[in-house]
Amino acid sequence: MDDLSMDSLQPEDVAAWRQRWQEGNTPWNLGQPAPELVAVLSSWRTAGRALVPGCGHGHEVSLLQDLGWDAVGLDVAPEALAVARQRDPRPQWHCGDILNPPLTWQATFDLVLEHTCFCALPPRCRQTYGQAVTNLLRPGGTFLGLFWCHSRPDGPPFGSTPEELKLCFSRTLGLITLRQAQRSVEERCGEEWLGHWQKP
Repeated sequence: MDDLSMDSLQPEDVAAWRQRWQEGNTPWNLGQPAPELVAVLSSWRTAGRALVPGCGHGHEVSLLQDLGWDAVGLDVAPEALAVARQRDPRPQWHCGDILNPPLTWQATFDLVLEHTCFCALPPRCRQTYGQAVTNLLRPGGTFLGLFWCHSRPDGPPFGSTPEELKLCFSRTLGLITLRQAQRSVEERCGEEWLGHWQKP
């Protein structure tokens, strides 16, 4: 198996996520948009085409749709997307892998919104994820992410540090801000970081 395939999701990775959704073993699922993202996005006055990778039940996708974005939710688990579609039929829901997105999506998004996708991916895939995000954004497009920076071993959710986030995304995107979240849910207080990058 070559290095490129190792940096991609494997069939066993996808099967594991499908099983989690089938069994309802989704403790990361807040059942609502993350409060930090609600506050930040509600203060923005611009909208366009937006993608939420690893969207699950799609609460952030619905938030973007409510705020006037043309929102697309992407997930590898059709079980999660079935609930998302039933809950909110307005956005576009797409079953697929963020590490291997449709070629027609390249440079078509004004915003890629990250929440619990980065921490769900095997750490070996992170550089591939960073490049995929860059490729999907239009020039001048925005990458906004709420990241789970914890030091617990194993995962998912796999932990990270602010320094690792900079290494992953600031190679190809311009860093605007990276700070600790101010409105985390109680069980994630002190562990969430908000990152904002822009594609040149």
